[in-house]
Amino acid sequence: AIGPFAIDMYLPALPSIGHDLHAGTAAVQMSLLIFFLSMGFGQIVVGPISDMVGRKAPLYAGLALFMVGGVGSAMAPNIEWLIAFRFLQGLGASAGMAVPRAIVRDLHTGNEAAKLMSLLMLVFSVSPILAPLTGSQIIESFGWRAVFWTVTGAAALATILLAT
Repeated sequence: AIGPFAIDMYLPALPSIGHDLHAGTAAVQMSLLIFFLSMGFGQIVVGPISDMVGRKAPLYAGLALFMVGGVGSAMAPNIEWLIAFRFLQGLGASAGMAVPRAIVRDLHTGNEAAKLMSLLMLVFSVSPILAPLTGSQIIESFGWRAVFWTVTGAAALATILLAT
């Protein structure tokens, strides 16, 4: 759910990002578009890579790239840097979108696979509902940069859980 949260948590902050970084609406919206594009492109690339080298390495690489993008986004001094780091973050998020489905397919069949795939889809579909609410609370309390620190922390936690 890290990818969907990285999309929807910061949507309520778009006006404050524009104000803080002295950027127009179109430039701020570009940070969302570039995330979508890189996440979509990344899934096309990470899927075959995970078929060749295994599932864990692409997940670790994706989470690391996502965290670099998150830290960079949180510290972005201007809109251009924010867009660049959102591109990296989207590439990293693509591993979390593609690889879990492949893992279910690898390890399970029949009813068990259908049950786990349904659970994955539930997480992916609930995230866009909860993320803007969570993001609004974080933005109101700590500012828009805290959203990126939060999703970076979630990716760090996911990395720890993956290692165990």
